[in-house]
Amino acid sequence: MTWRELSSYVQGLPPHARVRTALREGREEPTGEQVLLADVFDMLQHVNWTLQAVNVSDKSKTPKPPKPYPRWWLASTSSKAPDAQRLERLERARERARDRKRQIQEGAIA
Repeated sequence: MTWRELSSYVQGLPPHARVRTALREGREEPTGEQVLLADVFDMLQHVNWTLQAVNVSDKSKTPKPPKPYPRWWLASTSSKAPDAQRLERLERARERARDRKRQIQEGAIA
C-alpha cells in the first residue's frame, strides 16, 4: 500500500472516526451540515443587524455588530501554551487520583 492510498483511505473515513480525530489533535472534524449551519446563522444575524442599523431613528444608538458563531473546529488564535503553575496543578491532581486508585485497590484486596 502506498502513502497516497493510505491517505485516500483515511480521507474516506467519516469525520468522527478516531483516526481523523487523532490527526486533528483530538478535535473532531465538523460535518458539512455543521459548517453550513454556522454560515447560515452568521448570515441571518448579519441581515438582522443590518435591518436594525438602517431603521434606527437615532444614529447614536446603532446596535453593535453581531459576534460570529463559535466554530469549535477551527484552531483558536488565542490558544496559548499552559503555564508552569497550571501544569504543576494538573500533575498534583493526577498524583492524587493515582493515590486514590491505589488505596481503593489495596482496600479491595485486603
